Amino acid sequence: MSVYFIGDPHLGHKNIAKFRPWVKSTAHNTELFTSEWERMINKRDVVYMMGDVAFDYPSLDLIGNLPGRKILIKGNHDDFVLTSRQCDVFEEIHGMLKYKGMWLTHAPIHPDEMRARKCNIHGHVHNATIMRGWGPWRKPDPRYINTCVDVLWPQRNSFFISLDEIKKMTGC
Repeated sequence: MSVYFIGDPHLGHKNIAKFRPWVKSTAHNTELFTSEWERMINKRDVVYMMGDVAFDYPSLDLIGNLPGRKILIKGNHDDFVLTSRQCDVFEEIHGMLKYKGMWLTHAPIHPDEMRARKCNIHGHVHNATIMRGWGPWRKPDPRYINTCVDVLWPQRNSFFISLDEIKKMTGC
């Protein structure tokens, strides 16, 4: 069993091609997502979906038919489908979750809210990076791991990042 994270797949988003240069259409976004899922995820794997997952019911149903255990961390766009229908697809649904010394959230949390957690696995900010410091000392904050497809696909040619990879990156 492996654990994976993915943020902001935006399945069913009608204008997704305007925001993702590697996507030709809504259908193409779904095809890329599905092929990546089928290539990487097996029935024993756990996938934490870090919000903004399905914008319509066909997309939600698609997720339900894919292998693996699915856990939703709700995002600001996860209200396009009813929570009662999401309950049919996801094993668990959370607003935020403490997990193995980390916070799992859709939007990144304020550093003061880490509360003894070493890092924040999140989505929401698409291709932005959470920074630390000011002026010439400003650098990416290693406590924040952005799981947005908009970061993972261009950098890794994958929609997913594993817990093992996150542990290597952060020491969490």
